[in-house]
Amino acid sequence: MTTISANDEKILNKYQKSYNDNMTLVAISKKGLLPQAVFDFIALTDFSFPYVEKVLNKTIKTFTSYKKNKTTLDPVLSEKLLKFFALYSKGQNVFGSVDEFNKWLNEPAFGLGNMVPKDLLETITGIELVSQELTRIEYGDLA
Repeated sequence: MTTISANDEKILNKYQKSYNDNMTLVAISKKGLLPQAVFDFIALTDFSFPYVEKVLNKTIKTFTSYKKNKTTLDPVLSEKLLKFFALYSKGQNVFGSVDEFNKWLNEPAFGLGNMVPKDLLETITGIELVSQELTRIEYGDLA
């Protein structure tokens, strides 16, 4: 069984209290995450910059500017990032490592109508669908 890397664990632990329950997630999202969250997300996922720009709907240049100017992220983007961190935490628990979860994200999933999970991550609903599939895998409900 693979284990979580120290860096992945550090990133996931940094945000874990922010998505523990929906009320906290909403409160933190409304306050806005620091732009470092985007760069933590990139480090965790190893997604390409163009893909990150697609799912977060802003350019890396914009996020770099936000970081330089200490501009907090808007509530919708903050919520999406927290949903991603929660998804990655769950994926890491199910697959034993972030690397194995990243591999799974790129393969067709039976429980998602043979869609590639990564292709669903542009929306909150898509993130939730992938999370639900992880729960089914976790509990062996693969029918």
